[in-house]
Amino acid sequence: MTPTEAIPLLVVVLLLVSIGGGDVGAMSVTFEGDHEVDTRADVHVVAGGTTTVPDDATLDGDVYVIGGTAAVDGTVDGDVTLLNGNLSVSDGATVTGTVQSYSGSATVSPEASVGRVSQFEPPTPSSSPTQRVGGFLLQFLGLAAFGWWLVERHPRVVANVGAAISDHALVSGAVGSLGATSLLVLFVYMAFTLILLPLAIVGLIAEFLVILYGQAAFGYLIGTRLPIERDGVATVAGIGAFLLLLELLGAVPYLGGIAQVALAVVGFGAVLNSYFGLQRFEPVTIPGGS
Repeated sequence: MTPTEAIPLLVVVLLLVSIGGGDVGAMSVTFEGDHEVDTRADVHVVAGGTTTVPDDATLDGDVYVIGGTAAVDGTVDGDVTLLNGNLSVSDGATVTGTVQSYSGSATVSPEASVGRVSQFEPPTPSSSPTQRVGGFLLQFLGLAAFGWWLVERHPRVVANVGAAISDHALVSGAVGSLGATSLLVLFVYMAFTLILLPLAIVGLIAEFLVILYGQAAFGYLIGTRLPIERDGVATVAGIGAFLLLLELLGAVPYLGGIAQVALAVVGFGAVLNSYFGLQRFEPVTIPGGS
């Protein structure tokens, strides 16, 4: 697992450590190769490769496995949490806390000394049509209310974002993919310190809101093509059509998910290119170019 691929689970680990009162500044992370665990760290994250707690070593802290393989042959004076990857606790090994498995493959020897073994059972997603429709309506009402307010109060703003989508989709997609990824990496690194963790959480929420802003702009574009005179009502109808399109794409394996991500990054980039709709986006032209 590469550092970029590990970002979502690293965010989860940082939140878990911070909530538990741990020191994220004393954290070690391994990505590739074979390693012995750093016993000086209070928290160790295995994101790739193979990391071993030797049989003659004692780790005073917690271990989080989000990728790769972790082998506990010695003593872990804390908890071991498996979020993804592989975990083995061998004969004679000791884990004083809890071995918690959420996903991945965990093997705990009956000859090992473990405080408690816990297996997370995810709730089975409901296939009830009523709940699916209810969730869709809740999402639609929230986004439609925002879109209606935006068009009625600030029509030029949403028009500028919509123009960046319709006229410069390729540029918006490139800027959106680079911007969203770069900001996500930045917020993760900020979260490695307790001081900046609240700011990183706010940043992640803001990034999500920018994606919703882009979705509202897509709804506006669809609404302008509907035979509805009032812009606010047309935008609400367009947002409903756009969300329905996302639902239909979600039912298509692989390609549908790629299309959903592509729409999200184009909308994200259009918001950035237009400075959140404050000005019309025009690509830079090179004087004398053909």
